[in-house]
Amino acid sequence: MPRKFWVGLAIILIIYTAYYLMFMDTHNAKDIPRKIRHVIKFSVLITVYLIGVKQLTLDRIAWMKTIWHVIHLSGIFILLSLGAFDWIIRPLPFSVRQVMGAINEFLIGPTLFVGMGILHQFLLKNDNS
Repeated sequence: MPRKFWVGLAIILIIYTAYYLMFMDTHNAKDIPRKIRHVIKFSVLITVYLIGVKQLTLDRIAWMKTIWHVIHLSGIFILLSLGAFDWIIRPLPFSVRQVMGAINEFLIGPTLFVGMGILHQFLLKNDNS
């Protein structure tokens, strides 16, 4: 794996860890207004997406970069749509908010980044042989 991948993974891990230690797992998180929590979660999501765009070098297999964009942008669209409904019309049920949290967790976690890197390496090895 190229150095750029490892730097991106380290940055995502630092952001992910800081997000949980300083925001999600604290007792003071409930004291933060709900809309501010939404803004924090969304800004972390956008930051991880942009780091992935910058650090994932998927140039040899161009369709993989498209997959990265489609996964993130569709998740962001879903979260923004439901979030707009939650803010403007009425609060969403707890079960829907749990699904939104799972989508956000998947998108900001390092799992997708690592999976894309491993798949890229695997496809490059198969392409070369």
